[in-house]
Amino acid sequence: MLRRKKVAPTVPVSSMADIAFLLLVFFMVTSVLDSDPDLPIELPDVPGGEQLNKKIANLYLSADSERTVYFNAVKRPLNEALSEIRAKLTTTPDLKVLIHADQNLTYEELDNVFESLKEIGALKISLVTQTTQGGGLKGQ
Repeated sequence: MLRRKKVAPTVPVSSMADIAFLLLVFFMVTSVLDSDPDLPIELPDVPGGEQLNKKIANLYLSADSERTVYFNAVKRPLNEALSEIRAKLTTTPDLKVLIHADQNLTYEELDNVFESLKEIGALKISLVTQTTQGGGLKGQ
């Protein structure tokens, strides 16, 4: 009786690199980048600073130097923008509210907006600034 040699089962891995590359290209093409709204707002300049995670959904509340309020790049009255933020926070309480405030706005105006946001349940609020390299103040 003749015995056959047993061939060990193998998995062809030569095309796995191609498949990984195709998946990488697919996810790069289909992903949506979240960008800051293009509004005419002159942000305050801060040395250093912390970069925010752009992959997390954010709500954008913006105000220019004429005190015009924008919610997600759409011009709205402040009370209407706050009610929309409240509605979105009821369904997704982990949303972060990013405030793009012109550097010419007063601290009192910003504080009033922060207080209004806290009253409607916004717990994650950030003030967006331009970051510069290095530390210290300009002109020193």
